[in-house]
Parts: sequence; structure tokens; C-alpha cells
Amino acid sequence: MRNKRNIVKQVQKYFNNEIEEIDFDEFKKRHSYDRYIINTAKRLVKNYNLYRSNSIYLNDFLISFRDYLITFNVTVEIKDLDLNEHNAFNIGKDQNGYFARYQNIDYIKKNEFIKDTFLSDYKYREEKDSSNLYTNPFIYKLTTYEKFKTLSQKIAVEGALNTPNTYTSLISLPTGGGKSLVTQTMAYQREGLTVVIVPTVSLAIDQLRVSKQVIQRPNVDEEIFEYHSGVNTIDIAKAIKNQTARLLFISPEALIKNSVFNKLINDANKKRYLKNIIIDEAHIVVDWGASFRIDYQCLESWRNKLIKANNTIRTILLSATFERQTVKVLKNLFSTDNKWIEIRCDALRHEPRFTLVEARNEFDKKDKYLELIKKLPHPLIVYVSSPYDAEKIKGELNSEGIYNVRTFTGKTNEKERRLLIDQWVNDEFQIMVATSAFGVGVDKSDVRTVLHLYIPENPNQYYQELGRGGRDRLPCLSVMCLYKASDDQSTFNKVSKHVLTTEKIAGRWDSMFNNIKSHRDEYGVLIDTSIRPNYNYDDDYQVENEINNADVNWNIYVLLFLRRYNLIRIQEIQVNEGKYYFYINDINQQLLGSKGEVALNIEPLREQESKYYNDAYHLIKSAVLNDGKDCWSEMFYDTYNLVSQYCAGCDEHSRLIEYDSKEFPLKKTVCEPLISFDSHSIKGLSNNNEIIITLNENDRWDFMNRISRYNVKTLIVNDDMDSEISEYIKTSDHLNELMIFDLKTAMQLLSEGNNYYISGGVAVMYSNDEQQAYEMYRKLFRYRNTGNVKFIHIIEHDMYFESQQKKFTDIINGISVLSNFII
Repeated sequence: MRNKRNIVKQVQKYFNNEIEEIDFDEFKKRHSYDRYIINTAKRLVKNYNLYRSNSIYLNDFLISFRDYLITFNVTVEIKDLDLNEHNAFNIGKDQNGYFARYQNIDYIKKNEFIKDTFLSDYKYREEKDSSNLYTNPFIYKLTTYEKFKTLSQKIAVEGALNTPNTYTSLISLPTGGGKSLVTQTMAYQREGLTVVIVPTVSLAIDQLRVSKQVIQRPNVDEEIFEYHSGVNTIDIAKAIKNQTARLLFISPEALIKNSVFNKLINDANKKRYLKNIIIDEAHIVVDWGASFRIDYQCLESWRNKLIKANNTIRTILLSATFERQTVKVLKNLFSTDNKWIEIRCDALRHEPRFTLVEARNEFDKKDKYLELIKKLPHPLIVYVSSPYDAEKIKGELNSEGIYNVRTFTGKTNEKERRLLIDQWVNDEFQIMVATSAFGVGVDKSDVRTVLHLYIPENPNQYYQELGRGGRDRLPCLSVMCLYKASDDQSTFNKVSKHVLTTEKIAGRWDSMFNNIKSHRDEYGVLIDTSIRPNYNYDDDYQVENEINNADVNWNIYVLLFLRRYNLIRIQEIQVNEGKYYFYINDINQQLLGSKGEVALNIEPLREQESKYYNDAYHLIKSAVLNDGKDCWSEMFYDTYNLVSQYCAGCDEHSRLIEYDSKEFPLKKTVCEPLISFDSHSIKGLSNNNEIIITLNENDRWDFMNRISRYNVKTLIVNDDMDSEISEYIKTSDHLNELMIFDLKTAMQLLSEGNNYYISGGVAVMYSNDEQQAYEMYRKLFRYRNTGNVKFIHIIEHDMYFESQQKKFTDIINGISVLSNFII
């Protein structure tokens, strides 16, 4: 509240010309709510200055003025502003100045959602996790992070670091959960290079910036790089050749098509300098890789070739949520010899409030969305279905006197994209009109409203787009404004053209496979994807962001389709002067008959693919049609199979729907691979399932450093050992990667069979409270004979348990007690 009062005073002084500028850095940013109210005032000042420089920006200023007045719940005097009392923004005036109170919009079913999202009465409550969130000496020295943000982040990061060579780990962590720490820690876990594949230039730049801030290394500028078109490759190439580079953020296109990087990565790999391949926003491999960004699914053969030469490479697939079908495709593409791990901390977003606005016709829709854009909380993103619609909405807003608006679509070039994202993040404008091309990698945390003027093609697309809002974990709005009859037909037309007809798939396969340009050898066929099909193809469908050469795009679509259904194997992809050549083998017999026979064999698979797209669309269509009857979170619950239902508000109900508040964040058991451990390395443990070590407080942490060298990766601690753990993490000279769990978390992992986290040699450290110590041992006792765990009990002295009339050593039957322990 003090921040609010001080900001209000400064803003009023600024409007009265008592100060020349406001130093917003002087205000405390203790949490996300502080940052939001500071940014609200910043936007007001920027738009006021814009208006003073040119009066045509009056309405842009009034939008930010209204947001400020409602959020801060204040009255402001501005002497040089003469505003009509019947203005379009519901800004009033009395003897004290201008004011705005939220007023209901007639056609909004749940106006309380909008009022809540202005955050005028919001009281910030920091979410507290009762679990032990301590990191370990390695992460602390690298980042100075003593604790993880959440238990989900702890499980995700430690699970990633535990990934064995050649394995692929698919990791989901909710938006805002800190999955970038996976990338940062893996890059410095071992000497070598980590390549991070990112979908957008903005994400690469942002990841570079954040990583350099987080990683506490003196030579970080010579170790972390990002590449996009226009970046000088000299420094990157030098660092990779000299083996000083640790992190490289890059697009799939650059890896597949850029000969410089192709050679750099291959050479590094031959020397086993390449350690990790990380695909960020990995759902895009499936969502985009089958159509306009084909290089995403070309990564499979690129990776396989690298692994053949270097079996130490680990692969990590990161995203906030994964659909069933997405996981199935990713496993098919990136699992080597079934070396596959899923670390699933999926959870639905807690921030969005959902509401639908229905229009009677196109004219009514226009009137409503123009009012919504003026009166809903900002910053605000308007999502539309095409570049044409984006420019049209921008023009309509200009006609309403709103000029400080930008568009971001598939037609926006790379240079413009970078500039737009920088301006958006820096609050140079507050309304973005965009297609689905905008979103991924845009780290603007305080977007308050996402307005859809079309029906997305499936719940996943909708979820990704609405996910641009509320990334600061504060309430946000997801509003759809639709003329259902027209918008439904428009989206259905796009969905129905996602999959080529069976005849065209078979025809394009026949055209490529049997063409004289396709060179055969005893192992397979090299296919030139620029071959034109031998049928009339004028009506083939092109999506918005499709590459220019339609024949190449659709030919590659066919080959990737056949690969996804395991009818061929893609051994290698070569790109020469922009032309793609696929070397394929293991061609299924179903593809070797006549064109008619091939069509018959492909038909069921084509139907399966078509059904997937249609079913997904009908799921979101059903939510729209049944608005007010069904909870909107149900379509996400049906889409993402490992989430629990959560809805902060929609048109169906007025109470919170929350089923995930007390759930353990790891939603799927990770039973293997087990942690490798040689029990012979610790005297007395090889023939027993548990031993006791008696050590004083100073020696036992040194002992943990020593046994961690022998792959003892898990430590279970009592709840009252915070100060000891903190001291150990900060002062240990051994940068070990212990997973430190409190008893509650350990029991949850053990009870559900998560041996990936707790197996091999497991250290258990007890406090001197005898009752707590006995309770701890009693709970762990049942797991000592599972064959997966060897317990190393670390105590300061041989405690006597009154309830059992026994000492600790008596409970552990006949096992040696080693005081002067020798490894």
C-alpha cells in the first residue's frame, strides 16, 4: 500500500509540473503486484507524454488513464485536460479532478471478473510451499539460488540433471515455474556444449539475457551465445572451436540449413564436446513441425546422426503442458532404444477468468469488440485468424482515435518482430493485434487481457494464446467475442484442410518415390522434395506461415506424415541451395504397391490424423456452444491428460473450481532408470540394505561430500534442519548435485514408486530429537527391502527410543555401526 500512495503522489506532481520526471526505480519491487502497479503508472506517463507531443494520441492516453484510475482507485487533477463528461471511457470529473469507477458492461455475463482483473482491491498473498525447497552446492555456486521457486521446479530441475547419457527426458513445468533453470544448470553440470533449440528470435534473445544474469561466472559473455539471422558468427565459432562455449540458443532452421553451424556442431560432436540437446517449447515440434516449420520434425534425423557418433548426448524436451498425441509423436521421434523419461508436473493456469461475448451479427460484433478494447484492463492482446483481419482491426481502432497500436502476424518480418517485441515489453504501446504467430517467447508478464475475435482450431492453440496473459501470476482475462455462425464456419474451413486427401498423399508419394530424380542404393532412397506431383494440385491448401514453395512444403508434409506413422525411416536430411533432400529407408511394404494399393493402406492413417484435428476442434466448439452450461476448464482437462481441473472463473459458475491445490506436483510415476550405485564403495553396505554412521554435526556434512563422489545422489533430512542445510549449500567446496528432500516429499516419491529420484545409495540425516528420529525411521523402514534402495543412516549418537525400549542400533538388526568411517 505504501508503494501505491507514493506512486500516486509522484504522478500528481508530474501532472502539475512540479517534477520533470518520475524515478520509478526508487519504488520497491517486492513481488509481482508491486511490479504491476509500477508498470501501470509507467504506461500512464508514457502515454501522457505521447499525447502532449501529438494530440491525436488523446484516446491512447485515456485508455491508460482509465486503467490507472481504476487500479489505484484515485482522483487525479490534470489542468491541461478538458474531457467531455460523456466520453467513451467512462471517465468522470468532480471538484477534485478526474475519476473512473468500473461500470458493468451489459453484455458481459460475469462483470466481476473484469473488476477483479483491474486489481484495485487486490491483496497480494505470496504462495508458500511447505516442502524443503533447498537447492544444492552446485546450483547455489552457479546461480546463488539457495532455494527453488516451487516443488515442481525442484522435481523438474533435479530430474533433468539426473538424466543418463543417450536418454531423452520430456519435462513439463507450468508457465512461470522457472523451466529456464533446467537449461542453465544442465549447461554447467558437465564441461561441454548445450544446444538449446528455440522457436523465436525473441525467445533466444531473452534466454541469453536471463542466463547471463542468473549464471554467476566471470567469463559468462564468452560462454553463452544466441544466433539468429544477422548475428556475427565469428565469436560463436571461435568459442565452440576452443571449447569454451557452454550454451547456444538457436533455431531449428539454422541447425538444419546453415552450413556454418552444421559443420561447427558436427565437429564439436566428433570430439564429444556436445553434451546436451534441449528443445524449448517442445510442443511446437508437433504443432508447427508438420506444416510451416518443417525443420522442427527434421531435427529427428539431425539428432540421430549426432548420437551415432556420440552416445553421451542427452536430450531434453521442455514445455508447460503436453497433449497425449504430442507426447506420442515426440517419443516416436526422439526416443532412442526406448531410453525415455517423462517428468510431468503439468498443471492448469490459475490466473485466467473466462467469459464469452456473443454478437448478433458482424456489425454488432464490431461495436462490442471496439468497446471491449477500450474498457478491458491493459496491456491487451487481440487475437485474430489472419494478417488481413489484424490490419483491418488496426484500421478500425485508428478510426476510433486509437493510434498507438501494433500488429504482429506471419507477414511481419524478422527485423520488425524484434523491434515490436522490444517495444511491447518496454510498454511503448499497450494494444497488440496479432495472429498465432505472436506469443511464444514473448516474456511480458503483466498482460491483463487476451481478447479472441475468432475460434482457435483446438484447445491447445487457445491455451497457448491465452497463456500470454497473467504470467505474473496475477488475475487476467480471457475473453472471446464471436458471431458464432460466421466464426465457426471460418475455423472449420481451416481445420478441414489441415490434412491432404488420401489420393493426394498417395499421389505425392508416388511422384517422389518413382521419379527418376530419386536416387536408389542398396540401403534406401534419396528423394528430391522439389518434385512436382503427377496430378492436378491447384486446390492444395496453404496455411498462413507456409514457406513459398508449396510443392516442397507439401512433399515434406507427406514424408513427415509417413514417418509419424512409422511407414518410413528418415536417415538424413540434406539442404542444398534451399532444396531439401530426404534419405529414407525401412520403407514399409504398404508403400511399395500400386498407387491405388498405397491409397488403401494410407486411408486409415489419414482418417486417424483427420479425426485428431476434427475432434480437437469440436472440443473447443462445444465449449463455445455450451457457454454458461459447462465449465471452460473442462476442455483443457480433456486435452491435457495429466492435469487436474482448475478454473478461477467462467460463465458457468461463480465459485472457484480447484482440485489441484493439495496434489503432489509429479503427476506420473518415474520408476526408472534407477540411480547406479556401487555398494562395495562404502564399507559395510555391500551385503546389507542399511547401515548406521555416527558422526558429529561438523563431520557429517563433510561425509556427505565424500560419499556423493560415489553416486549417492539423494539425501533425506528432518524438517528442523534448515539452518544446517543452508550453511552446507553455501559453504561446501564440493559442487555435488545432491537431491535434498524433506521426509514428506521423500515419502510421496517412495510411496508412488519414483525410484528415478530415490534409489541406489540414499543418505538419511537425523536430528537429535529422538521422537522425530524414530518417526522418520519408522516411515522409511518399509522401503529398506525393496532392492532399489540402500539406506545410509547418519546420526550424531546412538539414540534411545523410549517408545520401543531400544536403541537405534538395536532396531537395525545386527548391522555394523561405524564411528570412524572409512570409504
